[in-house]
Amino acid sequence: MVRPRQRLIVFDALMVKAYASSDSHSFPNELEAFQVSFRRQQLRMLLTSGILDQYQKTADKPPQFQLQPILNALNETGATIHRDEYHLIRGPIDLTGLPKWHQTLMRDAIAGGAAYLITNWPRWLDLSEQTETKYGLSIVTPARFVELEG
Repeated sequence: MVRPRQRLIVFDALMVKAYASSDSHSFPNELEAFQVSFRRQQLRMLLTSGILDQYQKTADKPPQFQLQPILNALNETGATIHRDEYHLIRGPIDLTGLPKWHQTLMRDAIAGGAAYLITNWPRWLDLSEQTETKYGLSIVTPARFVELEG
């Protein structure tokens, strides 16, 4: 039997914070996006040291949460794929309007071959047309991700 090809997704750091909260009243779309990604065996969450650094910075800001237990649980279920920084081929990214302080997450998503970056942040959503055309990366809201993959 041939296994379906795994596609990679990246959740922005605030999505991980929403997941850590488990508050389905405040974050219904965010939590549903995680559920959809975890039940589909061909979707895996891309993790790199750059992405993990972004997650940790967000975890350290109020309201704080413990990132490592969440990552351990996700790793145990096979929901994540770790990519070594040295195996990512990072070329220059040509995106108009990409904030400098968020380039690491975007670079790793593109270099890692992610199919989706899931976010509610308007500045990243505004880049979707560029990233999809140039790099094959769809930047979508959690609700849109559920609509496409659910």
